[in-house]
Amino acid sequence: MTSVEEHQLALGEDVAAPLYVYGVVRAGAEVPGRKGVLGERVALVTSDGVSALASRVPSERVRAKRRDLLAHSDVLQAAHAQGVVLPLRFGTVFAGEADVRARLLEPRQDELLSLLGHYEGLSEMRLRASYHDRESILAAVVAGDREIVALRDATRGRHVPEAQLIALGELVAKRYEGRRAADADAIVGRLAERAVDVRVDGNDDDELTVAKASFLIRDGDRRKFDEVLDSVALGLRHLVRFTCTGPLPPHSFVSLAGGGGA
Repeated sequence: MTSVEEHQLALGEDVAAPLYVYGVVRAGAEVPGRKGVLGERVALVTSDGVSALASRVPSERVRAKRRDLLAHSDVLQAAHAQGVVLPLRFGTVFAGEADVRARLLEPRQDELLSLLGHYEGLSEMRLRASYHDRESILAAVVAGDREIVALRDATRGRHVPEAQLIALGELVAKRYEGRRAADADAIVGRLAERAVDVRVDGNDDDELTVAKASFLIRDGDRRKFDEVLDSVALGLRHLVRFTCTGPLPPHSFVSLAGGGGA
C-alpha cells in the first residue's frame, strides 16, 4: 500500500485544483485503497492532527451519478473499516487544498478531534421494516376488531348508504395507522436498548413501510444487537420484512454543516 506521504504528495501537484472531500480522519490514518469519485485516487489533506480524505475533480459541481455515489460510499466504508471517520455528504467540494484547510480543518480542529474521539469504536446500523403485503396486514388489523366487524357486516347488503362505506374505510385506515405506529414503536424501542443513539426517519410514501431508523452501536455490542434484531424479526416474521445494513460510518449521526458545504 502507498505510504501516507505519497498520498499527500499526490494531491500537492496542483494545489489549486478543486477537491472532492469524503470525510475527516485522524492525521496519519491509513488511506483507503479505493478509487474515488470519477475514478480518481484518494489522498489526504492534513492539518494539525486531522486529515480530509480527498480526490481531484474537474469542477466544484459533481453530478450524482450512480457510480460516483457508490465510490463515495466505498471510500467511506473502507475508511470506517480501518478506523474512525466523520463522513461528509455526497457532493462536498472545496476550491483546493488551501480551501480545505482554511474552511474545514483549521477552524474546526477542536470540534473535529472531539468528534473523532466520540465516534471511535461506533458504527451505524440502518434498519428498514416493511409489511409483506397490504392484504396480510389489513387482515391482521381487522381480525378481532368488533367495531370494524360490525360496520363491515352492516355494509354487506345490496343498498348500502355511502356514509357507511366511508365510515368503514376511515375506521380501517385509522386502525391501520395505529397498528403501524405501535409496531414501529415496538421495533425501534427493542433495538434502542442496545444502541448508544437512535435516529428515526420519517416514513416515505410507501404505505407498507413500518419504520426506518438508524442505530449507533458500539462495536463490542454488535452481537447483542443482532440477537435482539433476530428475536424481533422472528416475532413479526408473518407480517414484517426486515432489512438491516451495516456496520456503516455514522452518516446519520455526524453533522458537519458549515464551511466548505459540508
